[in-house]
Amino acid sequence: MRRVFVYGTLRVGMYNYEYYYKAHDTFRRYAYVKGSLHAIRGKAYPALTIGDEMVLGEIHEVPDDVQNEVDLMEGFFGEGRIENEYDKVFCTIYDDLGEEIDHLPVYFYNLRNPENRRLIGDVISCNDYVKYLEIRKTDER
Repeated sequence: MRRVFVYGTLRVGMYNYEYYYKAHDTFRRYAYVKGSLHAIRGKAYPALTIGDEMVLGEIHEVPDDVQNEVDLMEGFFGEGRIENEYDKVFCTIYDDLGEEIDHLPVYFYNLRNPENRRLIGDVISCNDYVKYLEIRKTDER
């Protein structure tokens, strides 16, 4: 089993959570990581980049084989690879009071890849991808 921090489509109720994590009861708690959350042009998932905002996400405990599948889905082919869509970086994880609670792998959007730099979109200022989708849905009505 591996613990991981997720902030986008692997969060509870989102489509990749339903596909990869739900059957394994992986959710452990809500938490935060420092970064900057962005939309990605033409994609239905977010990008986390280096930054100082507290981005809401979740800690999950996942079977090794499932997490290996998620690495491939995230386009993570190995440390430092230019073709990675996301790099896996160990980061400090915080609770809602800003206290350090863990040090876990987090998928950061690989901005060394020129295609990824081209696709990076607007900042998601609410720092919560699920809330961002709810706001967009309401605005579309």
